[in-house]
Amino acid sequence: MKKLILILFIAILAAFTACSKNEPVNPEDSQYVYVCTSNSAKTYHTDRNCARLKNCGQEVLEVTRKKARENERIICSDCDKRDKKSDKDTAK
Repeated sequence: MKKLILILFIAILAAFTACSKNEPVNPEDSQYVYVCTSNSAKTYHTDRNCARLKNCGQEVLEVTRKKARENERIICSDCDKRDKKSDKDTAK
């Protein structure tokens, strides 16, 4: 019985240690964004109706923000400005 408790304790300790090595959790990472599949596209969009995204001549995919960043995409400057303005409006 003592061995079972010791093994269980070690397993729980190992799980917590593994979790602490990961990147900090960012709630924005799980938000969905939009990316153009064109080879020349380098940005992601938070607004599906962004004027710049409408110029995409290829397929538009919905992916997590984390996935977009992992694929070296940066936020569209128009979407970024719109998001920051929206944050200021809701903070009032």
